[in-house]
Amino acid sequence: MQFIGSLACDKTVRRLIKKAANRFFADGDLPSMEKQNCVSLPATKASMQEYYQLERFADREEFHARLQTYLNADAVEVEWDSGAGDRGQLKRIILINPQSAADILSEELPWVMAEKAIQDLKDVVKEGLPPIDHIIEAWRKGKSSGGIPAERGHQFVDSLRVIDAAQQLVKEGRDVLLRRLSATLFDDTKRIEALSRQISFILGEQNELEEDDVFSRLGLVKHPQPMLLSGSSINSVQLQDMLIPLAYPYLGFRPDTVYGLQNTDASIRRILTIENLASFNEAAEDRSRPSDLLLVYVAGNPTPSLLAAYNRILQSIKPSIVMHWGDIDLGGFRIAARLADSVRKVGHQLKLWQMNPLQVAPEKEVETDTKKIEEILKICQRYGWNEEFEGVSLHSAFQEQEFLAWVPPRA
Repeated sequence: MQFIGSLACDKTVRRLIKKAANRFFADGDLPSMEKQNCVSLPATKASMQEYYQLERFADREEFHARLQTYLNADAVEVEWDSGAGDRGQLKRIILINPQSAADILSEELPWVMAEKAIQDLKDVVKEGLPPIDHIIEAWRKGKSSGGIPAERGHQFVDSLRVIDAAQQLVKEGRDVLLRRLSATLFDDTKRIEALSRQISFILGEQNELEEDDVFSRLGLVKHPQPMLLSGSSINSVQLQDMLIPLAYPYLGFRPDTVYGLQNTDASIRRILTIENLASFNEAAEDRSRPSDLLLVYVAGNPTPSLLAAYNRILQSIKPSIVMHWGDIDLGGFRIAARLADSVRKVGHQLKLWQMNPLQVAPEKEVETDTKKIEEILKICQRYGWNEEFEGVSLHSAFQEQEFLAWVPPRA
């Protein structure tokens, strides 16, 4: 059991180590002995409050006794006030061997932790994974990156392992069960879910995604979602060895089983993907919607397997117009951007439907989060969604899709 004086002494030594760490991290260089030999603290009320707060003589003696432990290990040197008798009053403490001091404290030195964390991160990086230079640069300077300091660097290491494993598994064309992968990688079914924020940061999201959206991007799902298709029954879904006619109000398929659609008499000319299930159901139940329109439910933020299946559908039916309807908020526009990137690979340009807040939510209170608004505007500029750009600029209202009544696009 440590006493008050001993605890105060340890606090002083930690203060010395922190001062040394500040010097090491100041320019991002690796530690050097020259810097280590320059760290000291004067025994003043401003620099060593914990020492001067020891009012009892016995507590101060405990401080001095604990300090002797550091002296015996050659971790520090001490200057005593010659006017206060033999070792009666400290004048200055000098840190000469930070590692010895850390060993007594049973702690790791901050710069040693940073070096280990950086090396651990480098050990898992490989071609195809997101860049980590910004994380390393922050840790070299003793700063956090994405809210994660070097001493918690294993969170980024584990996150990279998740991203790598997911990328390898989705190459097979199927979605991956999140908790099964978590159990395989970490022997903990919920470890991956605890890393959603860290994974989002590594993937380059400045504003955090919803947890499920983060995992959907990687093809990780808690429960596999079917691809729901709603269209005229004269058209059929092409599976590996059979054709299944579409039926009212819709049919659902595992995405990797969908090879395309048989577009009889080129009757499907337009496709509309829909983000949310309630809105998809409302649209699918509308018997009066245009017969040339195919509806596709993308289950929120589509997984890689769903995007691949969607592109196979596009290639098989060759529609003239490809549209998307989703939430009017940052998440909704990010999903639209992923779809736009995906369909561009097979020669299509995505248009948006009912995602202009000025038109569909004119009475809704405007959003005040300028960072989210700025990112939406950048997305609109990137994909040429000029009407939506103007609408968000003039009336930056966010609106969940379920609050909007279904209005079918007309030819």
